[in-house]
Amino acid sequence: MNKKNKMIAEIGHPILRKKTLEVPSEKIKSIEISKIIKNLVEVMRLYNGAGLAANQIFYNWRICVLEIKNNIRYKYLPNIPLKILINPKIKILNYKYTFQSYEGCLSVPNLRGRVERYKEIKVNYYNENAEYKSEIIKGYEAVVYQHEIDHLDGVLFTDKVKDNKSLVSYRNYIKFFEEEYINSIYKNFLR
Repeated sequence: MNKKNKMIAEIGHPILRKKTLEVPSEKIKSIEISKIIKNLVEVMRLYNGAGLAANQIFYNWRICVLEIKNNIRYKYLPNIPLKILINPKIKILNYKYTFQSYEGCLSVPNLRGRVERYKEIKVNYYNENAEYKSEIIKGYEAVVYQHEIDHLDGVLFTDKVKDNKSLVSYRNYIKFFEEEYINSIYKNFLR
């Protein structure tokens, strides 16, 4: 697959600010939705993302995918198996249990910033087979879920950065902040 043919909507594109539409239950197993899911997975893997929302590839449906598996950008993280979320909704389980995530985004190229995320959430959604699921997600995986589901509500990580001084280019993140961030991930999630 060629990146030239697989564009990602970047910050400033109106589709990223629209709240996505719920997929009607009778449409979940349709050819159209299956093609969107396949495209989401391909583009996420092509760009080494940890997840991708449908509006990032110009579809206004409430669908996102997540996966961390042999990912060169996230080699320090444990694997997250491929997950397809259709019409997901999040419930925060503990508002005091948070993590300062140093986030980036395929739709906000070359920028990272600190975002406060919850470490324990409940996610209700449908999978690609139209099966209803309800799961408690903990640890770093919860951070990834929140980032992707925010996209479906028209929210970018930059909206949640509380201290603009934490915004850095990707190159400076690698040079000055990545080691400290990886250590905080180990301390909070991987010990």
